Amino acid sequence: MSAFFAIVKLTLRDARRSNIFRLLLGFLLLSAFLPMFVEGSGGGMRGNIQVMISYSLGAISFILVISTVWLSSLVMTQDVENYQLHMVVSKPVSRINIFLAKYCSVVLIHAVLLLIAGSVAFGLVVWKFNTAAAEAEKNDDWARKNEVERIKNEVMVGRRVFLPKPPDTQKLTDEALKRKMAELQQEGRGVTAEALEMEDEIRKSYSEEMMRKRSAVLYGDYGSWEFENMPENLKEPIYLRYRFYIGKVDSEAQRPSLGVWEVYLTTVNQNKDGETSQEDYIRSWVKLPPRDDYAGEFHEITFPEGDKIIDPEHNTVSLRYLNADPEKAQAFFQAEDGPQLLIKVTGFTGNFVRGLLVILLLLMVYGGISCAAASAFSMPTAIFVVLSYMFLGSVAPLIKTTSQLRDATEYTGYWIGEVVMKVVAPLQDFDVSQKLAGGELVEFSFMGGLILWHFLLQACPFIVLGGYLYWRRELGLVIRK
Repeated sequence: MSAFFAIVKLTLRDARRSNIFRLLLGFLLLSAFLPMFVEGSGGGMRGNIQVMISYSLGAISFILVISTVWLSSLVMTQDVENYQLHMVVSKPVSRINIFLAKYCSVVLIHAVLLLIAGSVAFGLVVWKFNTAAAEAEKNDDWARKNEVERIKNEVMVGRRVFLPKPPDTQKLTDEALKRKMAELQQEGRGVTAEALEMEDEIRKSYSEEMMRKRSAVLYGDYGSWEFENMPENLKEPIYLRYRFYIGKVDSEAQRPSLGVWEVYLTTVNQNKDGETSQEDYIRSWVKLPPRDDYAGEFHEITFPEGDKIIDPEHNTVSLRYLNADPEKAQAFFQAEDGPQLLIKVTGFTGNFVRGLLVILLLLMVYGGISCAAASAFSMPTAIFVVLSYMFLGSVAPLIKTTSQLRDATEYTGYWIGEVVMKVVAPLQDFDVSQKLAGGELVEFSFMGGLILWHFLLQACPFIVLGGYLYWRRELGLVIRK
């Protein structure tokens, strides 16, 4: 192990003395400072702080991953091309040790850079928030105080997200098929090849129609959602976050729209012995004050006593929205826009640290893949291969969206995208900037999924292959030109 640590130490020392290291550090610090001068949507303090978080972390992670690809390719090839490795392997040092030491060195270097840049970005966000809070308190500005309180509860926090229960598509589709097959039998057609072919068409069309109806809320009608597995004995507030579109799902030409949220409350009456029975649960829909929300933007409603809206018997929350639009237009709720329930789990510091750990995992994945590529190719070729790998990961999800089309060529593209996604680790899967800017908790389960799928199942096979190729590489074929 002494040889391993010696190689790590030498690599770190060379990197620290390099002008590239200082230049990279300068770019990272600049990427942390620049978002301070960018205004968010609406120009409010909340939007500005969200821009600082999302832009700074996005820029830091992008710069570091590009640097990881470049430095990994450099440290793995320069010793070979400069004939330094020829002398090292003449000693009792395993090439596997050399490969792993250089990989760990690259990760450590970028971990230090990530820590420095992340600390600066975190400090700037906290400083800007504290400055805004101090100014609001000093000027006794009621509107400003409300905005500061909103930022504290919606941005400077880590809140667990609860999504509504999805519809039982299988059950609804089976019911529709049963009715259709009964109609075919009444017509005397029975279960023919035509009927079997029609079965597949009914499944597709009914699923699409059901999702459309679930998204759209007609004028004067209700959209309903149920949330399961809510926490017991909750002491924290519950936040309802949602965004809807009016008339059509388009960010343009949106306007205010009137609506009424209702919550299904459960009142428990206990008998003299302090026990409850099924008859003691009294449930009823309770209307919240009407809201004239601007469509196309996110809104939040706070339930200060979160436990009051949770059904104590089933640990569920039921909500519905009455569309009372003045122009009688439809309201559209997309699945990714909510409604969602959020409950505080940790503060901003803890959530920010989790975000940095996700970025570090991204660097570990691409550092390993880059070292593997550089163990078989020259530096320019290795960089080109990894950047191509990165590009495939970015476009593969777009190719997969053609699955809803029915052209054979587009289905071929869909399956190509499926295969690519099994091999490639997309950058967007590691993006936590929007989560942090929205106050969403970076879950440990989310991090565990990234470790299992992208690092262990996707990156580690490349790392093992790279170590083998580095071990088997014929150094005599390297000729200085």
